Amino acid sequence: MNESEIGRKVAQLLDRGVDDMKQSTLNQLQSVRGASLENYYMAKGIVTVGRGASARSGHEWYQKTGKLLSLITLLFVLASIVYWQALHLSDENEEIDIMLLVDDLPINAYLDNEFDAWLDPS
Repeated sequence: MNESEIGRKVAQLLDRGVDDMKQSTLNQLQSVRGASLENYYMAKGIVTVGRGASARSGHEWYQKTGKLLSLITLLFVLASIVYWQALHLSDENEEIDIMLLVDDLPINAYLDNEFDAWLDPS
């Protein structure tokens, strides 16, 4: 005997027993049945839409994506800091070089046409 045959036999037994019940009992059974069916369909809709009420039900990728984005952001910030420091250090070195060059040479050296030839390595 499979489940559908058992269900039919139970339904037949219940239908036979309904004829002997009081109307108030039938009304109570009908209201309870309606409430249980309503709860069943609501629970089925929630499970279908929300994929269950578990804390780990299909949302693991949110956590992984969040961690990955945090790591990428951290690496970007660190790379930006290193780049800014290197850029800032090169600016300081350029300023020092310019100050040393300006102090060592007289103004006439800059005005001399051969000075450009001396600077050109070729």
